[in-house]
Amino acid sequence: MIARTATTTTATALAALALLGLAAAPAQAADKRMVTYDSASPDARRLTGAGLTFVFTRQFFQTRILAVRATAVPVGVIPRPSRDPEANRQMDALMGEDRGKGTLYEIDPEKAEGKVMIQAFCPGSVKGWLAIGAVNARKPLRVYAFGDDGSGGVRKCAAMDFTWRGDWQMPRPKGGDTRKAVFRPDYGRPGS
Repeated sequence: MIARTATTTTATALAALALLGLAAAPAQAADKRMVTYDSASPDARRLTGAGLTFVFTRQFFQTRILAVRATAVPVGVIPRPSRDPEANRQMDALMGEDRGKGTLYEIDPEKAEGKVMIQAFCPGSVKGWLAIGAVNARKPLRVYAFGDDGSGGVRKCAAMDFTWRGDWQMPRPKGGDTRKAVFRPDYGRPGS
């Protein structure tokens, strides 16, 4: 009986430690990374030039895009998860065979070059969204660009295909603001 109680107590203690570890894991498990994709389709070349670079976190099986930059020029957007169920439904329907495969983000027009990028992706639109496929090493990526249609609806502006180029080590910026560092014009140059 004593051995069984000790085993039960040990098992309970181990379970409690495991739960504490899981509670702390979200803060520690976010893996901040940066990847670059080269333009592969005509729409991708026309709208992004050389391609796109993504800054993202991966926590367990969830990926969250923090910043999207044109690879060859210093412009980009700070996306935020799209929380508009009606717009999300419309975008999902517009993706055809890719329906349900991309994560939907709204382009923040007030951050970075949000307004400029919305106009570049969808001329005439005030709001813009991106549906970004799964970011996986050495695999192609499809990104859809959407804009508002001026009457409360959503229109598909482009389906862009990209090929994997590389995974980059994230900088350790002074002050710890990765987004701010990635959007500086001198980002990636020595001393920045």
